[in-house]
Amino acid sequence: MYKLVLFDFDGTILDSDGMIVATFIELYKKFKPGYEATIEHMLTFSGPPIKETLKKEFPELDQEFIYKEYQKVSTKNYDLYIKLFPGVEELLLKLRSLGVPYGLVTSKSRDATNYAFSLLGIEGYFDFSVCSNEVKNVKPDPEGIRLAMKHFSIKNPKNVLYIGDGIIDYLTAKAANVDFGLVSYSPRKDLIPADGVDLLIDDLNDILKVVSYEKD
Repeated sequence: MYKLVLFDFDGTILDSDGMIVATFIELYKKFKPGYEATIEHMLTFSGPPIKETLKKEFPELDQEFIYKEYQKVSTKNYDLYIKLFPGVEELLLKLRSLGVPYGLVTSKSRDATNYAFSLLGIEGYFDFSVCSNEVKNVKPDPEGIRLAMKHFSIKNPKNVLYIGDGIIDYLTAKAANVDFGLVSYSPRKDLIPADGVDLLIDDLNDILKVVSYEKD
């Protein structure tokens, strides 16, 4: 039974794939005319820090410039496309009512994370979250998970479950020596070794079956 549940954000809690695809299609049209990336390729952009992805996709451009362009385009598409995955809000409320500690470890920046919280109406749902600009080393480095464990006074990594949707999340969990839970609705799940998944989550309520809490 796990004493702490940590979540990735994009692709796990937040369905942002539509936003990512729409944003990069627009950026490609503007800065790489004639180039057509596949949907499968663009879906791999959920996970790594966005600045790393922009550097790979637009290496010829000034990186501060293309990051500002990304922010302008993605903000518009956030409003149009992002949503919570079904059952997420209910799960978080249930974990809180049971007294199960949970947190967020994401590759998003703090500003982008807070904007998504506000847009989705889940401000205050996470008592603790770690964003990419709040660590020295971003995922898949385990720093974010270790900060969360310290915050919640959890010393044994085997008491922690990190839930994500992609290879970066899997590598982060393994680097931190915590168990990894994979959401089965992820389009990126085929990149993860089957024997590396400690819990396959077909239904978010599955998480409630593996957490430790005081029963009435």
